[in-house]
Amino acid sequence: MNASQSSIAEVFAALRGINPSWDVQIGRPGSDDGWVAGGQLANASSGPLHELLVRIGARVKTTDRRTIAALYALRFGWASAMAIAPYVTFNCVPDVSIENISLKFKASTFLERMAIHEPRGAILGAGGRDMLRRELRRQLTAQATQVADALYQWSGFAHRGTWGMLTSSWAAHLTTLSTQGPDQRDALPELREFFEGHDLAAAMQPRLHTVSYRHATHVYQRRASCCRFYLVPQGELCASCPLVSQTDRLARNLEWMQRQIDAPVTSGGHG
Repeated sequence: MNASQSSIAEVFAALRGINPSWDVQIGRPGSDDGWVAGGQLANASSGPLHELLVRIGARVKTTDRRTIAALYALRFGWASAMAIAPYVTFNCVPDVSIENISLKFKASTFLERMAIHEPRGAILGAGGRDMLRRELRRQLTAQATQVADALYQWSGFAHRGTWGMLTSSWAAHLTTLSTQGPDQRDALPELREFFEGHDLAAAMQPRLHTVSYRHATHVYQRRASCCRFYLVPQGELCASCPLVSQTDRLARNLEWMQRQIDAPVTSGGHG
């Protein structure tokens, strides 16, 4: 069922209290504040999005448009938290259509803040969780279609390449937000049901695997496409890259877990 504007705004206020990184501005930001707003997110050939793409290229020292497009797709994919966090935490899916959102990026070109122009959407109703999951998928795939089209027209980067970047971010958010504690396997049924289908979201979903260390079991992924970061001067292959062997990937995943779990706990106070 449709949610009222006040209830959607309340959801985002509550999320902000849980995690400041989920802060979403309600309302249309000013045009002079460095935001890429609404339909501008679907036009990579001119305007604020084009300027951001140029900055990404300068930041990583490349003029290769396909590489820039792939790296932007990763940044855009991270904004899916504005839909996934309300879904997981409050059984609510806000309207995150391209025309209803704005994104602000840091000088580093990474995502800084998100905005929803009109706080509308759907909440858990008669259709239950399945209906809400389908609505989340519909919202995110509609975004992805426009982003992939814009990047292809500007750079020639394949549509499937962009989809592989975006589904990777969706899976990462669903994994981390759907689980509490050291065992992330509880997220696997949700991930399977979310990606079930016969479209590009299903075809380009990441392959998931688990790695265990001591008391923890984490879900990791092999993306369906490469972000091309290894092609820039300071770049390297990511652990989730499809170009990395599964043996190397598992070793990197385990090493990361060991660093996280075995890291010494530092106490506060004055030195």
